[in-house]
Amino acid sequence: MTRRALWLLALLPSLLAMGGQPWERGVLVEVGAYPLVKLGIERSDGAVLAIRPAEPGKGLDQAALKQLRRQLGHSIRYRAAGYAESPVYGREVILQGAEAER
Repeated sequence: MTRRALWLLALLPSLLAMGGQPWERGVLVEVGAYPLVKLGIERSDGAVLAIRPAEPGKGLDQAALKQLRRQLGHSIRYRAAGYAESPVYGREVILQGAEAER
């Protein structure tokens, strides 16, 4: 293989990532009433989504959400892996990734 082909092959993961889900923004909040309090995201349009833990290897699992809880009240950016409906919390988001904005 030529150097150019190797260079393009090395860039392939980052090029594929750019075509993925766009980053969305919101503020981490608590959703629900005690004892059913859950972490959620309040979007700029006023919608509040509860965060559902992802299955292992498919996004932010319960352990990652526990780490994210430390950012409660702060702005974050996130990528949604999917959405689900819950009879208790309404619309829930399953996160592919999230980071605090400082």
